[in-house]
Amino acid sequence: MCFVAIASMAQTADIEVSYTAISPNMKNGKIDVKNQYILLANANESKFFSPTTEYIDSLNSTPEGAAKYKEMTRSAYFGGKMKDMLKKDGSYYVLKSFTDSLVRNYDTAGLNKFSYDEVPEKWDWEILDSTRNILGYDCTEASTVFHGRKWTVWFSPEIPRSNGPWKFDGLPGLILLAESEGGQYRFEATGLQLSDKAITPVYLADDYERTTRTDFLKEKRTFLDNTLSRLNSQLQGISLVKVEDENGNDISDSIFASRATVDFIETDY
Repeated sequence: MCFVAIASMAQTADIEVSYTAISPNMKNGKIDVKNQYILLANANESKFFSPTTEYIDSLNSTPEGAAKYKEMTRSAYFGGKMKDMLKKDGSYYVLKSFTDSLVRNYDTAGLNKFSYDEVPEKWDWEILDSTRNILGYDCTEASTVFHGRKWTVWFSPEIPRSNGPWKFDGLPGLILLAESEGGQYRFEATGLQLSDKAITPVYLADDYERTTRTDFLKEKRTFLDNTLSRLNSQLQGISLVKVEDENGNDISDSIFASRATVDFIETDY
């Protein structure tokens, strides 16, 4: 019933694009994190999200579903099948509404959930001469600087959607590949098809605390720099096990690498 109610409020996509999102490991800076995302889009709006994460959120949106998810987790754990345990694959949702001139973001910092709005970017794209073929579509190269990083993308005028992965849009065609300078962040399309799926709202959207983009990034950085102390605070004083190095020194708040070693996809905070 919950799903039907949500679907009734949604528009329908006309394309579905699968992307692999590659990002650095915040513990050591190695570029070895891969998440699978989907872009559902029409001419007026879109939703970029992890289908696995959305499935888990959909389960947790009802008492019955939450109980089912806990049982699935318990069964995998006690059955010694940790690899089969259903885990979130990526943390964020990006919803674009071109009719309302609004980009709404949902993401997490530690155990806390946040959402923030942005006005669609006035992109300063430089369209270049290079071309390549991606998924059978002829694509043109373009570049821009966005929130602290320089990006190179490949878009296809053959696909008439001014959209792309994550927050990207503003080109005369769908963006199928985007890579930051240095290669720390990358979005690569792995599949594209016509679709009539509903572009549904985010499950449990009311659980996300409203904030701003820069305040969210600052909160996320504070959590990474003070991980266990922040977890203790978020868990209302429950004491967690300390993390020590080989010499017995407390490194509980050094679990993640420093900002100088590895930073977020947006660095202007």
